[in-house]
Amino acid sequence: MIQEKDSSLPLQARQAISELGARIRIARKRRSLTMADMASRMFVSRKTLSRLENGDPGVSLAVFASALWVLGLEKDLLEVAVPERDTVGIFRERQRLPKRVRASASREDLDF
Repeated sequence: MIQEKDSSLPLQARQAISELGARIRIARKRRSLTMADMASRMFVSRKTLSRLENGDPGVSLAVFASALWVLGLEKDLLEVAVPERDTVGIFRERQRLPKRVRASASREDLDF
């Protein structure tokens, strides 16, 4: 459930957050955890967990990380924005590379 107050977020971002919440709900249910049990393990209220599962973008990243930890999925956070998979960033970086590399006039520059 996406609330109106979050209209400053792009639609794709709101949809992604909503999908993440739904995935957490599915993972919780697959582990037969009640909302009360999971919230207790996360040290948050049941209402906060509900907001997370319903895709409320106002829920903190720490709550999201805590949910992943309880579910044993915390390593998934390390898959977000991996520099080696940033195709746009890599492309832009390659565009900035010089076309040619010239030898320096003096070899003294290489004195370590």
